[in-house]
Amino acid sequence: MKQPHPARRSVGFRHPVWSCYAPQILGGIVDFMREHELWRLATENDLFGEMEAVKLDHDWHGDGLILFRATEEELAAFRQRGQAVVLTSTEGPDLGFPRVVTDNAMIGRLAAEHLIECSVGHFAFLARGETYYREEQFAPGHRRYSRERLGGFRTKLAEYGAEPVVHYLKGRPLWKAQTWREIETEVMAFLDTLPSPCGLFVADDPLGAVALRAADRLGRKVPADLAVIGFGDDAVCCYATWPALSSIAYPGREVGRKAAELLWRQMNGETSLSGRIEIPVGKVIARESSDTLAIADPDVRDLVRHIRLTAPHDSLRVSELAERSNLSMTTIKARFSSLLGHGPKQEIQRVRLRHLQHLLSHTELSLAVIARDMNFGSAHELSRFFLIETGMRPTEYRESLGNHSTASKPAAVQAVVFDMDGTLFDTEKLYYEAYRRALENQGGILEKEVYFQHHAGTTNAAIEAKFAEHFGPDFDLARFRADWHEAWKSLVGRKALKPLPGIQEALELLTEAGVPLAIASSSDRVDIDLCLQASGLAPWFRVIASGDEVEESKPAPEIYQLACRRLGVEPSDCLAIEDTQHGVDAALSAGMRVIKVGEVPDQSREGLLFAGSLDRIERSQWAELLAGSPELRPRAS
Repeated sequence: MKQPHPARRSVGFRHPVWSCYAPQILGGIVDFMREHELWRLATENDLFGEMEAVKLDHDWHGDGLILFRATEEELAAFRQRGQAVVLTSTEGPDLGFPRVVTDNAMIGRLAAEHLIECSVGHFAFLARGETYYREEQFAPGHRRYSRERLGGFRTKLAEYGAEPVVHYLKGRPLWKAQTWREIETEVMAFLDTLPSPCGLFVADDPLGAVALRAADRLGRKVPADLAVIGFGDDAVCCYATWPALSSIAYPGREVGRKAAELLWRQMNGETSLSGRIEIPVGKVIARESSDTLAIADPDVRDLVRHIRLTAPHDSLRVSELAERSNLSMTTIKARFSSLLGHGPKQEIQRVRLRHLQHLLSHTELSLAVIARDMNFGSAHELSRFFLIETGMRPTEYRESLGNHSTASKPAAVQAVVFDMDGTLFDTEKLYYEAYRRALENQGGILEKEVYFQHHAGTTNAAIEAKFAEHFGPDFDLARFRADWHEAWKSLVGRKALKPLPGIQEALELLTEAGVPLAIASSSDRVDIDLCLQASGLAPWFRVIASGDEVEESKPAPEIYQLACRRLGVEPSDCLAIEDTQHGVDAALSAGMRVIKVGEVPDQSREGLLFAGSLDRIERSQWAELLAGSPELRPRAS
């Protein structure tokens, strides 16, 4: 007798029709299925009766779903039914389900490298700041991916002493007939302010196509005046304009494979899968919109790109070019002379001189520092090179700039670690109320002053142990723990948890600066996740260190040390944001600098700054803090 085939599990895949990534992601999903387990795939479609029309929403009852984005209502329904879910967008809620997304910071770095190769003198970034949709599943609102891509773009440009001009488009209802015209007009106004030649990184290809059309209407020559690169390698957008748009390829097949793997693991019983998996990108598709080289010889084109990326930081020799290309030095010199009108040595010197002039415009940089960064043997060697090339000494060149130079310092802060309770949210009051109710159930009393003076900022386990010791053998610890947890969840779940003033703006600004963010909270991990999901802040944080993961709670430094290890950054290179004395002591003991929000602390302690509240720190002051400024002067209320 034949054995019946086991029933295939049913998996739904939902991706918006306006995105070109769906076929690539589906290909990766099918790759995984072929190697592990065949599923019955369901996709939303409307093929005019040729296939069953499927709707993948909160009423769909399959085994798992791979979704671009989803609403909280949908995710809650899937969670309640025990369905596995993986999301493939940076935006929108996740309710603790995992995400598989592109490495947005890496996208920004690749865009910067490509535009640096184009040898432009200025840089700009264009993205959507806020997007309006009628469909809740598309997560209308501010865009994190734009800020993450800008962060990577800025970080790479900073290595070359450059800073981009940034513009976020205003939010508009995309379903209205004339919205496209308003967007194009706004993009034209932005492009009209940019100097020439300029390298423009546009956050995605659809907006990149808009930028190219706007440039055409303005009469800006692309790529001579404006070199443009987008992201996604969306063929419709990249070839819908002339010149064709350069782009960074979306790693769709890898995203699909990883999403399928995480879904499969969930369906097979793994329950600890959450957070965000980032898929690296690695391929720039160069087209006419950024082809400033316009060199037909592929060997020479590769060498020129190598010079433009490397020469600002290293005194290349022509012999190194020969080793890189397998061409003889004689052949290289002849081809350079034929195609560029000068030899490879002159191209190296031209690139180094241009970068040196840029660094000299930053008057806070000493000649010794510039010489070290550009790999000159000494400041004297730098000065001699500059004099030979320009007929001026570096000091004379700086004097000729007058007051037009700008200051830019490399960031000294490599990561920022936030406390949660009382720093991100005013949750300490909720904890107090939960503990108070739980004690009241056993006839105990908890005064507010006692809680905030002796317990705020310490772990739940430490607080429970203190209460058990204080109330003696008749105290039912298990009941107390269950009661306060129930009260806590009820209090948090009543309404969306609102971040404290200045938090949202700080998270956006730090992400735009390419600074990794983490949380070091004495709360248990389950409570941290609950708060981050209720507030919508979860996607901002790369790392979480919780009180139930360490032996000693704040004021011991262990939890901050754990956060720094997970970030891969030394504590001395991190900035902590705290609101309690216990937290301040913990961060300082770990060797971090600290911004204390709330009541005025002992300001004589080294490494401790006072902000009152984060909304009183201006953008320029954040820049100074990230550059290692030892002072903070909050603006007046």
